[in-house]
Parts: sequence; C-alpha cells; structure tokens
Amino acid sequence: MTLTRLLSPLTSLVIFILGHGMFNTLLTVRLSAEQVSVQAIGLVSAAYFGGLVLGAFINARLIIRVGHIRAYAAYASLLCLLFLLHGMVVEPVTWAALRLIGGFATGGLFVVLESWMLVSSTPANRGRLMSLYMILLYGSLALGQLLLKQVDPMVLTPFALCAMAATLSVVPLALSRVATPAMVAPQPVGVLELVRLTPAGMGSSFTSGLILGAIYGLLPLYFTDSGASLSRVADMMALVILGGMCLQYPIGRMSDRYDRRLVILLLCAALTLLALLMVLLPEAWREPIAGALVFLLGGMAFSIYPLSLSHACDELRPDQVLGANQGLLLAYSLGAMIGPLLA
Repeated sequence: MTLTRLLSPLTSLVIFILGHGMFNTLLTVRLSAEQVSVQAIGLVSAAYFGGLVLGAFINARLIIRVGHIRAYAAYASLLCLLFLLHGMVVEPVTWAALRLIGGFATGGLFVVLESWMLVSSTPANRGRLMSLYMILLYGSLALGQLLLKQVDPMVLTPFALCAMAATLSVVPLALSRVATPAMVAPQPVGVLELVRLTPAGMGSSFTSGLILGAIYGLLPLYFTDSGASLSRVADMMALVILGGMCLQYPIGRMSDRYDRRLVILLLCAALTLLALLMVLLPEAWREPIAGALVFLLGGMAFSIYPLSLSHACDELRPDQVLGANQGLLLAYSLGAMIGPLLA
C-alpha cells in the first residue's frame, strides 16, 4: 500500500532526474570546451548549491501554502525555462546567476519528494524506502550520463531535452489520484535546535554535501583534463552514480537493523580508506581498476545523505519532519557550496 502511494512521486523523480543528470555534466563539459577557467567552473557549481541554501529558508512554507503537487509543478516549470536559457546564453557569469535560481527550484523540488517519502514511511521501513528513492534517483542520474553520449554539447538540443524532462515530470503527479501527504502545520525547527536534536544527522548531511558538491562539480573536469573523451567522461560519471545506486538497498537495510549512526560512521571510515587508496596507489596500478575505484567511491559517498535523513526523522516528531528536512538540506547545501570551491 505504501509503494502504491509513492508510485506517482517516484515516477516524476525518474523523469526529472534523467534530464537533471545529463544537465549537471553537460554544463561542466560545455564550459571546459569553451576554455573557461577552473575557478569560473567552480563558481558556477557553487552558485547552484548557494541556491539550495536560499531555498532552505523559503521552500517549506511555500509547499505548506500551496500543496505538494502545485509546488512541484511551479518548480519544474521554472527549471524548464532555466535549462533553455543556459543553452541560449553561454557565459559563465550568466550561468552562475541561472544556477543560483536553479538551485533554489531544484531544492524545492527535492523537498517536495523527500518529505512525501519521509511522511509516508515508518521507522521500521524508512531506511528501505529511502534506499528505493535513492536507487531510482541514482539510476536515473546514471542513465542521464549515458544520454549525454548521444548528443552534441555545443548546440541547444541537449538543453532542450533537459527542459522536456522537467516539463514531463509534472504529468504523473498532476494525474495522480493518490492523496498527497497530510498537510500538518510544520513545527519550526531552527538550525541550532536541529543540531541539538540530531547532531549526527546534521553533521553527516554537511559532510555529504562537501563530498558530493566536489563530485558533481569537478569530477567531470578531472576526467576531461586527464584527456578523456566525452564518451569516457560519461562512462566514468555513470559508474560513480551506478555505485551509489547499487549500494543503496543493502546499506539502507543494514541501517534498519542496526543503529544508523554506526552505519554512517562505518561508511565515512570506508570512504576515507578508499580515498587514501586512490591517492597512494601508483598510476600504473590504479588505471586498470579505475572503474572499480570510482564505482566504490560513488557507493560510499552517495549513501551518506539518505541515512542522515532517516536517522534525523527517527528522532523527531511527525510535525517536525518538514522543517527538519529543510534544515538538513541547508546543512547539505552549505557543504556542497563549500566543497567545489575547496576542491
């Protein structure tokens, strides 16, 4: 019954992320082809996460005021316009401004979907449902990377395809007959209060943002500067995201059986060891297993944020979930904004 209620938002998620996944890598590849500096590319990436931070203060109130489906439709329509504008005006400062607005809209879209998932779940199945959400998200992201191989990044067409995906993602929700989550008036949860109530949730959300911000924003550039072709860049980014997808369910199931804080700690420790291994291995040894290394990197890095959401919601009342989701997204976004600039 729970999965039936979640079919519409999950279908919308898949359609939107197909375009969104292609768009994220497309921007870096296009800017690199235009000979834009690394610093400017990092700024464009950071602007997106700055928009997520801005949205964290506004989106929850908007969703409560107009409802989940109307809010989603508004965000998706705005993103459709922004995707097209990126293809029409290729200039770093303009793109940074567009990415700021896009981060605001994308953050709102994710708050709609994630709050729908969290409110519809229970502590007994929350880890598995969030893992299903993340599997579909990362699977769609990976497919989006592969779609990039079929288009020319120097023309408007791929930007138009991303815009089409954003528009079409509204249809499953708009035609859904399933009731949206109960619109409980959210209990305001300040950032400091959230740190007190769930320090592990806030800390791991911030850490996840640091890591994923650098992965999304600069990993395609690393592959490009290493001499990889567009097809190779798409394949490697797809492997990163595929790793995140494949490990979601077993890690989510583990977190339902054991203390989620312990699972988060083990993930961070394993990610640290993996990162050291990637740095210390000689290039002659690293190259043959590069695909496996980035697969595991994605599996570890992409599993931290959903666990932080699930852990936080275990410790909060139902009327605090939407406010907490907003606060956790704020922590993630701050980390993700800092990550590309540090990298």
